[in-house]
Amino acid sequence: MKALVTALAALVRPRRNRAPGTQVVLGRVPAEPSPYVRRDRLLAKIDEAFDEGGFCVLLGACGAGKTQLAAAYARAAAEASTVVWVAAPADIVLSYAELARRAGVAGCVVDAETAARAALAWLDAADRPVVVVDGATDPDVLNQWLPARARVLITTSVPDFEVLGGTVAVSGFDEAEAAEFLAARSGREDGALGLARELGCLPLALAQASGVVKRRGTGFASYVESLPHASVSLPEREPGCVEDTVLEALRLVVARDGRARGVAEFLALLAPGVRRDRVHRLGPDPVAVDAVLGALAEASLIGFDVGGETVTMHDLTRRAVLGRLHAEDRLAAALDRACAVLDDSDPGLARHVSALWPHFRALLPAEAAPRLARIMRLRRRSVRALTAAGAFAQARALGREVVADHDAYLPPRHPGTERAVRALRRACLASERATEAVTLSERVLERRVRVLGPDAEATLDASEALGIACEGAGLLDRALKVHETNLDHAARVLGPDHRITLRSRASFGRTLRSADLAGVAVPVFEENLREHVRVHGASHPATLAAREDLARTCARAGRAAEAITLHAPDSPWLAVAYQEAGRPGDAIRLLRRLGSERSEDLETVRIRLFLARALLADGQSAEAMSLFERTVRDRTRLLGPDHTATLNARRNLGLAQGPAGRETLTAVAADYRRVLGPAHPYTRQAAKDLAELPEPGRRRRVRR
Repeated sequence: MKALVTALAALVRPRRNRAPGTQVVLGRVPAEPSPYVRRDRLLAKIDEAFDEGGFCVLLGACGAGKTQLAAAYARAAAEASTVVWVAAPADIVLSYAELARRAGVAGCVVDAETAARAALAWLDAADRPVVVVDGATDPDVLNQWLPARARVLITTSVPDFEVLGGTVAVSGFDEAEAAEFLAARSGREDGALGLARELGCLPLALAQASGVVKRRGTGFASYVESLPHASVSLPEREPGCVEDTVLEALRLVVARDGRARGVAEFLALLAPGVRRDRVHRLGPDPVAVDAVLGALAEASLIGFDVGGETVTMHDLTRRAVLGRLHAEDRLAAALDRACAVLDDSDPGLARHVSALWPHFRALLPAEAAPRLARIMRLRRRSVRALTAAGAFAQARALGREVVADHDAYLPPRHPGTERAVRALRRACLASERATEAVTLSERVLERRVRVLGPDAEATLDASEALGIACEGAGLLDRALKVHETNLDHAARVLGPDHRITLRSRASFGRTLRSADLAGVAVPVFEENLREHVRVHGASHPATLAAREDLARTCARAGRAAEAITLHAPDSPWLAVAYQEAGRPGDAIRLLRRLGSERSEDLETVRIRLFLARALLADGQSAEAMSLFERTVRDRTRLLGPDHTATLNARRNLGLAQGPAGRETLTAVAADYRRVLGPAHPYTRQAAKDLAELPEPGRRRRVRR
């Protein structure tokens, strides 16, 4: 199999790059089929379109060869330029995020959209890169992710894309090209033109038909007679002829190896682009599966990317295979095979499970019932996988859909529904959608009280999670009430040594600190430290964290000397305590050392912010302002413009600017209101800052 793939194309692998102008090849660029008919006239038209502008649209019917034409252009461009191939437009954000990582511009970015925008900027600085979006369907969705200075090649059957730029109509081979292709692939010439006309000169149909003719050793006329829908009415045969050629080619392959049907159906059920190692899991062993893949590729039923690591199937081939699968009532068994292969290690899990879901819904109730738990489990895992990948918007959208489907398909108290709610809540918390997370946390808590009772560990765990969500949403009064009640309840039911009791006390103290009640929080954290020392010992990591919590709170409460003795010597918060104690020089020395010892990440950015504050307090205004501005840039780049930490950095910059910061504070106050709502404490504080601009040199407390 590897020899076959190597013969199709030279191996191209994505490479790590560090600067614009160096080559990156990313995505499932299709390998050159064999035989391949060059379409030089159309390739020249693509070049002409790019000479006039940055966009070229390959417009034509399914099966006309748009993808192979775009692939030929991309393979040639990859010799000298960066090439990004997006095979699933819905995944363009994740594709760009991966490009940012490969190009070395993602850094420690977590949010996939933020990383994707870094990739767009990188593309705009690169030397005439090529971005191919294959199978685009919605111009509005795609428009926001089109680079400004790259060559963008779009394949589509939707005429609306013509507004983007030069359009090249792709209508399949002309008759001479079609006859040449058939003759080259089958080794026969007599009757080639007749078969080409019968199949509408569609490259996909021609490739599949010629493979059957070659394998059978019969003529073209005999092949035409074997087609179930044979007709001379060409307009009605497009793309119906492809269904005939697909099924005829598949029958021939299955006759030689019965496993081929299952492999083809597996590939048809999943989303486009399946990793070869996933197909290997169908068994019995990789060598046998590769033999089947080789036979399917020879029959033009599947293809590979240029690296041979991804198996592709044309949409028309997929539709034909799926149509027969549904018609022959073998769908349930095929779904079982697909579900058994998928797991969390597949980066395409969410795409593939979303492709399976409509087929599951087509099952009869008797077939669906025993398979419901497995497909729902895969859908929950898909939400978690998207969250882990930083695709927060996709995770939230899918999570809401999955929760609704759990409500519709499962009994009211089914544990799977709670797991779906928790998966959505995780996505919301990761993307700072705390208000929605509060509603979801309430739902989890309500179910656990009803099913497990109010005294269960899991119930108390859910109560603490609700308090944390409330704090994130700025509902501090409610968060305090939840945490205080939960602490009393946990201590009474579980005892003072239980992890939930210890954790609830820390959560209560942190919320007091967030509510500017540091003086009240200090005794809570003092008790928290004593209990941790008693339960875990003085050197346990949880005890050290409790000591840091107490130290930070002491500094906030005006007890800086105590904070200094409590902090670990390498804690950046020790610098804050130094500053509160009037020792900015010690703070500056510590922060410079800590910053020099770390690689660039979010903690480094926070250290830089602390350093800016210390420098400002020490009268070193020029360097301080430079660092405040850099913090805004860094957090915008790493977290996005609407992240709370980014807004806080902008607020700090405005405060540091003094009376000259009115414009900065006005803009950030509006953004707090838009992102967090008018009642959030940060929004109210920003409004107060704006109303009472500080005098030059006056310090304001910084939101971290």
